Amino acid sequence: MKKYNRLVAAVLAGILTIGCMACAGKTTGSTGETQGKSPLDPKDPTTIRIWNYYNGDQLTAFDELVSEFNSTVGMDEGIAVDSVSQGSIENLADSLLDAADEKIGAQDLPTMAAIYAETAYILEQKDLLVNLEDYFTAEELEKYVPGFIEEGRMVKEGQLLLFPVSKSTECFAVNKTGWADFEAATGITIDSVDSLERLVDVAGQYYEWSDSLTPDVAEDGKALFGWDSVANYIYIGAAQLGHELFRVENGELMIDLDRTTLKTLWDNYYIPYINGYFQASASHRSEDMKTGMILAMIASTSGISYLPTAVTDADDNSHDIEIEVKKPLKFAKGKEISVQQGADYCVIKSSEKEQYAAAEFLKWFTESKRNLQFSVASGYSAVTKEANDAGLIKENFVGTGDSRKDQNILNALLISVDVYQNQETYTTAPFKGSKDIRAFLESALQDTAARDREAVVQAIGQGVSREEATAAYSSDAYFDTWFDALCTSVKSMAE
Repeated sequence: MKKYNRLVAAVLAGILTIGCMACAGKTTGSTGETQGKSPLDPKDPTTIRIWNYYNGDQLTAFDELVSEFNSTVGMDEGIAVDSVSQGSIENLADSLLDAADEKIGAQDLPTMAAIYAETAYILEQKDLLVNLEDYFTAEELEKYVPGFIEEGRMVKEGQLLLFPVSKSTECFAVNKTGWADFEAATGITIDSVDSLERLVDVAGQYYEWSDSLTPDVAEDGKALFGWDSVANYIYIGAAQLGHELFRVENGELMIDLDRTTLKTLWDNYYIPYINGYFQASASHRSEDMKTGMILAMIASTSGISYLPTAVTDADDNSHDIEIEVKKPLKFAKGKEISVQQGADYCVIKSSEKEQYAAAEFLKWFTESKRNLQFSVASGYSAVTKEANDAGLIKENFVGTGDSRKDQNILNALLISVDVYQNQETYTTAPFKGSKDIRAFLESALQDTAARDREAVVQAIGQGVSREEATAAYSSDAYFDTWFDALCTSVKSMAE
């Protein structure tokens, strides 16, 4: 579902504005339900457990703020936050669903968890999620970036089941140091790569140029590029081309697997991949960049801190590199649409004390100055209108002490601000089977490309030219076979 950057906030009579989080008077949620006096008791603290998926600098930044809350507002109000990292968003989602299904060996359900809308949809079907409209006034919600709040209402119409704490988008990251030799030899600059089609063209030229460096070895050219999220490429690429693959209208799922659109996506990923222009070897493209397997990637802005500042090749030779971070690429004739992503927090139904305490923590954590503090420390975009300001980000950015890494993070944060202020952003609507369908689509394109690239390499090793080796895979008939099978599978999964 496309998200338009406006928030329709009903003006409710009798709303009492919350002056501070410690207010003990009545407050009215945006649904109109009146909340009574705080159920919390500082003499008998309520413990809430939060599952997150952070690692490294992001986990450190989050835990430091949790500690601050526990020693200040939490102590005053009677709230104790226990933060637990599940290591990755995938592990968190799996553990949460196992807990919801009460599987043997599963952990107990937390009070709050960071999840994507697809997982929230499954939990909502089990009636496990709290409607946070009951804990926030319309005036409070108006402080947030409208699209972020709208995303939280996509799971179930009229209910805010997901709450934003941090967001990200994507950017084009390039090993500027490694690109220098290629530019010197060909005259092709990083700035000239201004569309996805141009990227494919330049990747082909990079393969040919790198292959020419070893004239005694045939077809040993190097890949230029890798997508960190092929699923994002599929969903966002389709939206740019004017076709939203899945949308929900009046509770009904509409599927738009347009052949021309999928063929364009195929031609700009699968075809360069089987030719060796693109690559995906490690679990993340940042790892491929670190080993020199690729020079460029589309990365999440929140993951920029993981990009390498040095490259170590297969012979264990290492050299420092400079990364250039630019706006995400789009199709040349496509709409200016970028991904809106980043897990939001849900509150699991429990006691009124725990639910109230969870909402209080969310309000505290996303207060603009504090949210900005987390943003510049973690690399995630802030979620309030006030904190999404380039000047404030520059002013408050401290960094890690690594000048090259810090510049990359700052550039990514500024790109995020520009995207969220000046572009249309897109996130997929959840529906029955959406979590599995997203994984299937990514696998259908990526795994097919990787498998067929391996077959092409084997054929080349047997003396066949690359043009001959890729001919059958590049035909319209081969695409149609893939496309028909994909459509059948997706429609079956959505039933």
